[in-house]
Amino acid sequence: MGGEGNMKYKAVIFDMDGTIVNSIFGIMHSMNNVLARHGLELINVDQCKSFVGNGIKELVRKVAGINSPDDPLLEQYYRDMLEEYSKNWDYRMYVYDGIIELLDFLAQKNIKLGVNTNKDEDIAKLIAEKYFPGYFSYLVGGRTNIPKKPDPAGALLVAEKLGADPRRCIYVGDSNVDIRTARNAGMFAVGALWGFRSREELLNEGADAVIEKPMELTGILSLT
Repeated sequence: MGGEGNMKYKAVIFDMDGTIVNSIFGIMHSMNNVLARHGLELINVDQCKSFVGNGIKELVRKVAGINSPDDPLLEQYYRDMLEEYSKNWDYRMYVYDGIIELLDFLAQKNIKLGVNTNKDEDIAKLIAEKYFPGYFSYLVGGRTNIPKKPDPAGALLVAEKLGADPRRCIYVGDSNVDIRTARNAGMFAVGALWGFRSREELLNEGADAVIEKPMELTGILSLT
């Protein structure tokens, strides 16, 4: 299959939200339903984009302005958010242009594909099954026994399951959390500019490369 033996990189690991799917509307809709229920100020899309990336509980904490992780209100809002999001995760969701084309290209080159996200793993699997059936060999979402990104444990587990040396993995994500995760895991960090955060944020975090469109990743694959 066309030169895959010369490829330096053997696997690509993707973040999910803001990288392969635009999920912001479902997250914001669910969060605003919770905020309205408790008489709190609603958030807009730009605010929501700035808050996501560290998992739902941290999103709730930031949006609600709760400082202490032990505040009982945080647990209440978090439970409410889980309930709302389990019903609305697919609200106005779509796959970013060029992602399926990229995944098809990578599969043709025998590049292993995985996902590492802080999103609840059950919902992450629903998304993968609906929008990317058969593409990803292994997915790690939010698990109680694996620390959240930017801890590299999840990314390293995906690499292990894909049978790839972390140094021969590309990690693609749209936030500083993703870039930090990639660097902590010893992977090549690629920032996705079509996602939720800025070029400046990704470069300041130490991205090895940033790309404006998914297919630009193909130019990185054979770097030596």
